[in-house]
Amino acid sequence: MRTSTNGRRRILQLLAAAGLLLGLTATLTGGLASCSATKKPSPEASRPLNKAELDLLAGMRARNFADGRVGVRGTIGPDNRQTTVDGWVDWRRQLVYLALSEGGTSKGLVQSIPGVLAIRPGPLPDAAPAPAPESARRTDAPAASAAPSASAAAVPAGKPPLTPPADGWRVRPLRLGDDEQRPLDNLVAFLFLLARKEADPAGPLGELRNQWVRHDTYDGAQVDVLLGPALLPQAAPSPSPSAGGPTFATPSPAGVASPGASASAGASASAGASASATTAPRTEATTAPSGAATAASGAPSATTAPAAASASPQPSLDPKSLEANGGAVGYWLSGDGALVRLETVLGTGLPTTLDLQRGQRQDFVRTPALGGRDNEPSEITKAEAKVLSQLRQRNLKARGGEVTVTMPVMPGALRTGRGWLDWQRRLAYLAVRDLDDESYDVLMYADRMGVAQRKTGKRVPEQPPLPAPDGKWDRSDWVELSSSGEITDLDYLMYEALSLAANVPDDAAHIGKHGRRLRVDVLDGKPVGVFELPSGVEVNVPAGLARMRYWVDNSGVLKRLELRTATGGFAQLDLDLDKRPPALPTKVK
Repeated sequence: MRTSTNGRRRILQLLAAAGLLLGLTATLTGGLASCSATKKPSPEASRPLNKAELDLLAGMRARNFADGRVGVRGTIGPDNRQTTVDGWVDWRRQLVYLALSEGGTSKGLVQSIPGVLAIRPGPLPDAAPAPAPESARRTDAPAASAAPSASAAAVPAGKPPLTPPADGWRVRPLRLGDDEQRPLDNLVAFLFLLARKEADPAGPLGELRNQWVRHDTYDGAQVDVLLGPALLPQAAPSPSPSAGGPTFATPSPAGVASPGASASAGASASAGASASATTAPRTEATTAPSGAATAASGAPSATTAPAAASASPQPSLDPKSLEANGGAVGYWLSGDGALVRLETVLGTGLPTTLDLQRGQRQDFVRTPALGGRDNEPSEITKAEAKVLSQLRQRNLKARGGEVTVTMPVMPGALRTGRGWLDWQRRLAYLAVRDLDDESYDVLMYADRMGVAQRKTGKRVPEQPPLPAPDGKWDRSDWVELSSSGEITDLDYLMYEALSLAANVPDDAAHIGKHGRRLRVDVLDGKPVGVFELPSGVEVNVPAGLARMRYWVDNSGVLKRLELRTATGGFAQLDLDLDKRPPALPTKVK
């Protein structure tokens, strides 16, 4: 399984390179060279690179990877409609984090992992508390204490907050192309291309028509401005990948009803679903966009360098030209090989200049929409396995509470839900809002047998009305949804939430063998352990790639349930057990 996952990562990188090729070919070389020469004429004519300059260019990506994280600040577009970007790229974590502004007005935040883009439109929020440190396991409890960090470095004005806001993120797959509407997609894909673990092969790189353009100065130091390729040269075209992203082997609802339990226990304790419901949910819920698998693991994929074109260059292009290798980029390199500035074109009419601030290395947090803080996977201890085996019993005793749902959906929308979950009666009742289009608003009711939705045609209230309105409910059984392939991510999340209560323990030995603790985190000011309890078809999936995540507090009760969605991002279902559910309807008509 691990070999297959690595292969998929390489395919994702090829896809990213192919998209960038479309965005840069035939737009860079002439415009960049003439622009650079016009701004600062050089007494020396441009010329091919000498050996020392070629070595600098060949080592640039490896230097970036070794440095790991740098600040990024620059502009995209012509002067009359220019966007300023300011933030960081972390090549080790494969993560980009930027604040956007136009004319001094904040336009939002962006985070990206390979193949996936998260956007939070609007003004910059107030600074959040400093991120809590990653904690090594020092106790046998599911959630070791994690104190807030007091050592966060000061953040320069204009950069995003180190801890991003948890709300308001829209998530979608990257969509690359030579399109003025896609500058962010092209930008983050290009930033990921700038690092790899090993130095570039100087032989193939030296055969291209790279150019030394001029000497210049940057921050008081002399630099060389070199014209080089956006993509690494390839000895031969890589095989074209399939059009779709990687497909995760995801269980049916009946297969995940019991976290870590044996198959028989899981079937008997499921939310009323028949054990015959063994088909996977619909394609939307089981197919992740490019880069989702890499991002979920928290491990960098730059070691395999996303810089190989997935299709042959256009027949009319000379294979040694820069256009045939993604187009030309102006690289400003210091004497020790550090990239300090680059000039490129991210699409038609989108000239771009980026400064790489090597001294800006603040540690920032991944948004919950892309998986949250970094994972430090470890085996589950015997004490943790025992606590987790009693999770559903403790949930049943806790009865339930108020529920808040955050759900990114294709093709980049965001839905939220509020309502109640009653574990003792296996009932859930929510009002679900689409933040962009109220025509998608619904009331949602779920029980052990199935799920029902009622479209209102208008904005639903923040909390679902009681008693539930009669009529116009569209109901489906869990078995029917699973076998038809029409189950949505929201259905799947609610099914799993309902199933996490029972009066019998699960198999602690099974949990200890197959489960893993991803990290210690803090939720509502209290420490929690974040766990994966893979289903039967996920037992060989690397840590961080299972579909569900369980946030458990020190009392052994579920506080948050996370689901990897079709967008490549994560949905969260949060429980407030201090707010007991009211008397929910036993059925809807």
